[in-house]
Amino acid sequence: MPICSYCDQDKAATREHIIPSWYYQHDPSPDDVGFMERAKGKIVKTELVIRDVCGDCNNGSLSELDAYGKELFLSHLARYVFKDSSESLCYDYERLVRWLLKISYNSARAHDSDTEILAQYKKIILGEQALPASVILRLRTIAPATHGVYAVFPANKDSVIADRPAWFRVGVFRVKKFDSMYWAFRHITINSYSFLLYVPDLSSSHASSEADSLMSAVAAENDGSILINSTGRLVVPEPRIDSISFNMNHIGQFPITYKVVESNVIKTALDNQFGLVNYWIDRKDIEEQNISNALAFLNDLTSSREVCMGLKERLELSVHGYNDDSREIYEIPEVIAFLRALNEAWPYWMLFQHPEFTWLQVMAVCLCSPTRTKDGKVAFDHEEMSELMTKWFCSLNELCHKFAISLTVNKRVSAQAQSILTKGLV
Repeated sequence: MPICSYCDQDKAATREHIIPSWYYQHDPSPDDVGFMERAKGKIVKTELVIRDVCGDCNNGSLSELDAYGKELFLSHLARYVFKDSSESLCYDYERLVRWLLKISYNSARAHDSDTEILAQYKKIILGEQALPASVILRLRTIAPATHGVYAVFPANKDSVIADRPAWFRVGVFRVKKFDSMYWAFRHITINSYSFLLYVPDLSSSHASSEADSLMSAVAAENDGSILINSTGRLVVPEPRIDSISFNMNHIGQFPITYKVVESNVIKTALDNQFGLVNYWIDRKDIEEQNISNALAFLNDLTSSREVCMGLKERLELSVHGYNDDSREIYEIPEVIAFLRALNEAWPYWMLFQHPEFTWLQVMAVCLCSPTRTKDGKVAFDHEEMSELMTKWFCSLNELCHKFAISLTVNKRVSAQAQSILTKGLV
């Protein structure tokens, strides 16, 4: 039998909803769709579930939390917040945070994202351990949209409504001026209410030492969100964004799915979910020192979260046109010059390197003053290699922060890169 993701007991698995089942029943429509990042096509006409929770947990503590969520939805969250609204939110702080943590943890397991941190909270979610004070919860609001002459704006109650924030969304976010591996950031957005969870790593003291820096970075963003504390009542903040603008931020991260950008090469690669993507660097480009063709392809890879996540760990590059040359690739000066220029313009190899192939090592060898030893191995300048790996790891962290890619993925591709880079080298 599988191990329950909450109680760690060996029990029969049941279906646990990521988005509570009562939400699908609240206002059913044949046109309703869901968004699942790991699903092919991403747009799904089904309830989003994960099957790794035992019946005792599912029908016990987790069901009680969903019942509280439904109560809160019907009493407050079902109503839209307008720019001229005067709304109060009454809540049970502990149950609210535990419910939002449950939704976040379910979503994280479905997407293999932030599970290392969120799994530390499973006993807290079940109510078997106390909720730590270090968890931070904030609220921002999203108004229905009204049209201006050339733009859309948050609507007042008497505005002509162009769009309403009728949704239940779960996802990741990042704080722009704060980058840490000791925090997980999750938003749970229900109609006008966007709850922002800042979840610290309980296994490390680093998270607590970073808390002040995090709050300073949050304050600097000035996004209109407010802290939710344990008092149980607050005045809902005025919305600074409308539903159309908020949705465009989401669409911008998934341009292929929503057909905002058409790239046949990238779309074909994304559709073939389990295939190797092999890009050939042509000898003509190398001899002309023309990196523009390769760079155009590589820049597409880092154009959005959708492409990053769809093509991570799938890329291999090859240098073609030198089959009749007796020299090794790393002995050809124009190849080294080309790769050096390409790496300077685009150093994001680690996220995309296929774990079963070796382009990362080819690049490293070419860029680190390689020589062949008497026993046939390749030696390199260790200081140059150290600098190159630092650059690549920093570039990986940059991408993970920019596109809210999880620590789970970061650690996995880092370990794979380390293995590829060191195999067979001295």
